[in-house]
Amino acid sequence: MLFDTSSSEISDQRLIRIAEQEIHVDTCVPEKEDQINILNRYETIVKNSDLRRQMQEILSTYLLFERYFMEESVLKAIALDKYEVGQQCSSIVDDVFFILRKSIRRALTTQSINGTCAVINNVAACLDGDFIAALKAPLKSGYPSGYIDLAQAYNAIQTTLQQGKLHSSDADRSRTNFLVQLNNADMSTEYIETLCQTMEQEIAGTFPCTSSVERQLLDSCLTELKTVRDALKATVDFGMQQLRSSAIKPRLNPWINKFLSYSHNLTEEELAIYEAEETFVQFFIVHLDGLLNSFKTALSPRNYDALVSILATEFTIQLERAIKKCSFNRLGGLVLDQEVRALGTYLTGATSWSVRDKMTRISQIATVLNLDKVSELSEFWSPDNNKEMPSWHLTPNEVRAILALRIDFRIEDIKRLQL
Repeated sequence: MLFDTSSSEISDQRLIRIAEQEIHVDTCVPEKEDQINILNRYETIVKNSDLRRQMQEILSTYLLFERYFMEESVLKAIALDKYEVGQQCSSIVDDVFFILRKSIRRALTTQSINGTCAVINNVAACLDGDFIAALKAPLKSGYPSGYIDLAQAYNAIQTTLQQGKLHSSDADRSRTNFLVQLNNADMSTEYIETLCQTMEQEIAGTFPCTSSVERQLLDSCLTELKTVRDALKATVDFGMQQLRSSAIKPRLNPWINKFLSYSHNLTEEELAIYEAEETFVQFFIVHLDGLLNSFKTALSPRNYDALVSILATEFTIQLERAIKKCSFNRLGGLVLDQEVRALGTYLTGATSWSVRDKMTRISQIATVLNLDKVSELSEFWSPDNNKEMPSWHLTPNEVRAILALRIDFRIEDIKRLQL
């Protein structure tokens, strides 16, 4: 079927080229305008011929079969989706994109631009419909509440497999399925980029001489396919926000509240005792490390980096809120500055992404609280140098409010600051 279709279209093109050559050498048609008119009539005859009509009928029938085969195969791949312990993604990604690549390549063998575009549009619709819906279903249900150490869970699974028994609660399966589908969505964005690049090369090889209209048509179809990539990225973002609300925020709340249990008005003796015992930053990093380690092997590298970024944002918001509930003296401000620096160093080492911008605001708060005296602020914030202003994430009123947390700073001095 595909051979006949492509042969028919190629035959039309050959007939038209032969006609052009014959008309140009025919002395009976001396005028160029007459030559063009004859050629146009010939093209009309060819395009309205029984051969062309039969070719279009065959192509239309093929496209119906191709669409049905593609949609049913994708649904089957979704139904047979399988996850193997230790893997970050399931079988659905490889299976679905293999099916879609084969469909587009079959369409290219028709030598029909319209047929190829129709299949590419069907591929985009299939991904944007059934495929994304399958990935998003567990994400919509949310990440099951409760904390799970996935590293321990993995070791438990390995042990039970060796014993020939595997018992997993619904919550455990739901957590695993959530993370796997989140990884599938992330991996699919890479697959679509690769698919688009490959198709652009193969289309250029199949249709080397396309008109501007045909080129625009092909580019429009590929752009539609790339739009699905944005939908997949939105799916990943949705899943990460679900993790934020279910797995990150509830865990951070009690850890940050621990900050409120410490005194931040310290004497030299109290500081020595504080440093000899478990400090807040030690407590916080231990728990933070446990949380991140539980996701590090379960999430794809890009999803894990996104998780660390979200965690850094949430932690700075909650810590700032806790700081504003406390009062500080000089030593308390010094300890806070040291601990914020330690947390920044830890988070920087935990991800390949930069978290500097996430830490800027909380670092500036710690800097303000670590001043020896109010007038020192001018060394960091000069009213005569407007270029330094954009680097500050705190407004003048916020700076004054933070300075007011220092019990050893006079309110009169704070009010006199020119910011």
